[in-house]
Amino acid sequence: MSHIHLPDGVLPPVIWIPGFIICFALLYLLAKRVKRDEVRKKMPFAGVIGALMLIFMSVPLGIIPVHLSLTVLCGILAGPGLGFIAVFAVNTILALIGHGGFTVIGVNTLLMGSEIILGFYIFRLLSQKAGKTISAVLANIVALLVSTSLMITIIGSAAGLTNALPLIGHDEEHAAEVQEPDNGEVDRQQGEEPDQEVRYLFFTGWTAVAAILLVGIIIESLVTGLIVRFFAKVRPDLLDAATHV
Repeated sequence: MSHIHLPDGVLPPVIWIPGFIICFALLYLLAKRVKRDEVRKKMPFAGVIGALMLIFMSVPLGIIPVHLSLTVLCGILAGPGLGFIAVFAVNTILALIGHGGFTVIGVNTLLMGSEIILGFYIFRLLSQKAGKTISAVLANIVALLVSTSLMITIIGSAAGLTNALPLIGHDEEHAAEVQEPDNGEVDRQQGEEPDQEVRYLFFTGWTAVAAILLVGIIIESLVTGLIVRFFAKVRPDLLDAATHV
């Protein structure tokens, strides 16, 4: 769910350059740890989940202005190594179709990759003592809370609160904001700041932010839990890597 919809030129180099460096370093390290037999077995699932991520991340939920990402599910089924690689591929494709700029690929991969890695290991830990469904739900909640907090803290300090939120349509909003105003509107707009207060239902400000994120996290966690429950019944072997230390 944590995905930055910023065009190129908004995020400062002090953030996106280290983001790329850390992203490529993790890609190299995680790729080296992936075993050859694991690649043959789980690469198809990583590809399918990557395609699902592209679909879900392009469609808003409707009741809230966010989208699902299924990153924790990808981590549980494909593992942290293949999952991180899949997330990098997904973010690159999204940038190619205009769903965020190229300069945010590294940071977006790190944010979503943190969900994959955290979700995988939290699910592995909890599934030793609890059921797979509840373990998947709790792992998803914790992973999304951590990644969303990181996104709002780091990106919000550099680009503003509304740009840090995982809301749909930031690219279009940004394009509208940078359009040249009519001559008759120049004097009226001088010295005025655009109203970027977040609103949702009858909530405003940080209350609206909390409501949006809470509903989004609950929905994605339930979806992840239900899918894991399905696989636990029909193909429990797909969860072996995530449940066995």
